[in-house]
Amino acid sequence: MSLRYAIYDVFTDTALAGNPLAVVFGADGLDDMAMQAIAGEFNLSETVFITEPKGRDADYGLRIFTPVDELPFAGHPTVGATVALTLASGAAEGDRRRFVLEETVGDVTADGRVNGPRSGSARFFAPKLPEQVGELPDFGAIADALDIMPGDLMDTSIQGGIWSAGVPFAIVPVRNADVLADIKLDLAAFETAFGGEMPVCAYVVAKASATEHTTDWRTRMFGPNLGIHEDPATGGAAAAFAGLLAEQTGLGEGEHGIALYQGVEMGRPSLIRLRLRMEGGKLAELMLGGDAVKIAEGELLAIPGEDA
Repeated sequence: MSLRYAIYDVFTDTALAGNPLAVVFGADGLDDMAMQAIAGEFNLSETVFITEPKGRDADYGLRIFTPVDELPFAGHPTVGATVALTLASGAAEGDRRRFVLEETVGDVTADGRVNGPRSGSARFFAPKLPEQVGELPDFGAIADALDIMPGDLMDTSIQGGIWSAGVPFAIVPVRNADVLADIKLDLAAFETAFGGEMPVCAYVVAKASATEHTTDWRTRMFGPNLGIHEDPATGGAAAAFAGLLAEQTGLGEGEHGIALYQGVEMGRPSLIRLRLRMEGGKLAELMLGGDAVKIAEGELLAIPGEDA
C-alpha cells in the first residue's frame, strides 16, 4: 500500500512561511500506531490524516497528530485539510466548497476557497466555544520558564489563565511585543511551571504596537510537552484565546474581527483571523480562518506494519 500526501504552509499566502503541515490522504487503512509513527517521521508540528467519516453527517474524517501525541482538535490542520480538499475537488479559481469535517472534538463546518493552482483559504466555525479551565502558575515560575522578568508579566491589559476550545493552553500576557523577542525557554523550568498532572502549552500574547491595528495581537506558542519546541501558528490556541478576549476586553454586541500574528521571531510569519460574535455580553460564535499554500507533494512508500 502507498498513500498520497502533500505539504502545506498554513496561515500564510507565501510559500516557506507560516506553519508547515503534512496532509495524508486516504488514511483509512492506518491504525493509531501507524499514524503516530508517520507523524513522527514528518516531524512537523502536526500531521493530519484524511479518512472516510464514521458518522453519516460528515464528509470526511480528520485525525490530527503531533510528533508524539494525538490532538482532538487543532486549527492549522483544519485550515490546511480544508484547502487541500478544496483544491482536490477540481474547483476553479475563486470557487468555494463547504465540508463537514469529523474531528475527535466533534464535527467542524469549514469553507474553502481556491486562490490559485496551489493556494487557497479556509475558515471554520469552532466546534466548541472556549472556556477557562484553570489558573496560571505563579509569575516567578512562568518568568523562570520563559527567561524573562516577573515584571514583564504585570501591568498588562488582560489577565491570563488556562483556556480551552478542545485543547488547553496557558495564555500568558506580557507587557509588550518586545518581551516576546526576549523569550528563551528553560526546559526544566518549563516542566516545573507547565507540567504536572495536566501539562499545557504556553501561549504568550502581547498587544501589537501602536504602528499596527488596535485589534491586532502578537503571539508565540511553546509546547515541548507535545514535541513542539515552538509553533509558527496555532489555531487551537487562537480559539482558546478568543474566549479570554471575549470575556476581558469589553467587546460590544455583534461581530468583531481580530488578527493574531505569530511566528515572527521564528522567521515564519503567520496570520490567523478571528471573527467573534457577541450576544448578550457573551461569545456566541467563533470563526477562525487563514490561507494555505501547497509546497510539496509525494507518495508514502513505507507504511508501518507492512513489509518493505
